[in-house]
Formats: sequence, C-alpha cells, structure tokens
Amino acid sequence: MAMYSNSIHSANEPHPFDPPHDVMKMLKREINELRAAFQAEQQQRAVEVQQLRQEVQMLKDQLQKESHERKTICHQTVQDLTQVRSDQIKSLEEMKVSFASSLHQLNQLLQDEMRDRRAEGSLRDTRESTEKSERQSENAAMKDDIGKHKQVFFGARDDIYQKISNITHDVEMIVTALTKVSVAKGQLDKTSLHCWKYFSGQGALSTSGAN
Repeated sequence: MAMYSNSIHSANEPHPFDPPHDVMKMLKREINELRAAFQAEQQQRAVEVQQLRQEVQMLKDQLQKESHERKTICHQTVQDLTQVRSDQIKSLEEMKVSFASSLHQLNQLLQDEMRDRRAEGSLRDTRESTEKSERQSENAAMKDDIGKHKQVFFGARDDIYQKISNITHDVEMIVTALTKVSVAKGQLDKTSLHCWKYFSGQGALSTSGAN
C-alpha cells in the first residue's frame, strides 16, 4: 500500500531524467537539423564543386586552345621573323654588293676622269708649247720678213732717190740744153740760113760744105 502510494506520488512529480531527456531530444533535433543543413550544404557545395570543376575544365580547354593558338601564332611569328630577318640579311647583302659595285664604278670613273684630265692637261701643255713654238717661229719669220721688207724698202727708196736725182739731173741738163737752144734760136735768122736762100732763089746750094 505504501509502495503504491509512492508510485502515484512519483507519477505526479517530474522525473529526474526528463530534463536531460528533453535536452537530448532537443540536441537530437538540432543534430538532425544540422545534419540536414550539412547535407543540404554538402549537396550545394557538391553542385558548386561540380560547377567549378566544369568551369575549371572549360577554362583548361580554353587555356589549352588559347595556348595552342598562341603557340601557333608564336611559331608563325618566329617563322615570319626568321623570313623577314633572312630577307633583310639578303637585302642588306645585296645593298652591300650594289654599294661596293657602285663605289668601284665611281672610283673607276674618278680614275678615268683623273687620267683624262692629266692627258688633257698634258695635251694642252703640248699644244700650248707647240703653239708657243709656232708663234715664236712666226714672230721670228715676221721679223725676218720685216727686216727683208725694210731692206727692200730702203733699197727701193735709195733707188728711187737715185733715180729722182738722175731725173733731176737729166731735167736740169734738158733745161740747160733747151735754154741754149732757145738762145741759139733767138740768134738764128732765116736770112742767114743757106737753105732759105736756096729755096727763095737768092743763091745756089753749095756742095763744097764751107761758108
């Protein structure tokens, strides 16, 4: 009877394990909630990881593609640069050869010009020397000719002077003779001429030749 009354009394009073039991249920509920949240988070993270993996794979593919393209571009660029360098080297060599050839031709032209000018100068000197010699010879010949002309002139002048002197002398002699003739003519009279007497019939022509 006493034990039954104790049991009824215990049923009406809170059990000492109820609070821990409630705590455990609450913890269990929280654990379940946390587990559910964790699973949801885990699934979300799995989805995100999957998405990240896909993005990483896509980025890897893009990177690989871009890397391949860049390698191709780099390879082509290297080939182009090599070709350009080869072309430039070839062009430079051609320019060197052309410049050397042009320089050689210019040097040859200068040498030819110098040789021609030296030859022209020598020819000019020779021509001038020849012309000088000719002028000197011509001057000497002209001096000789002038000397000869002077001699001829002076000889002709002296001859003319002599002839003029002779003519003057002859004229003087003629004048003297004419004067004498004029005087003699003045002294003549037709009556004194024997021929006048003969032609006039006043006398006979004497053949004796005297008086």
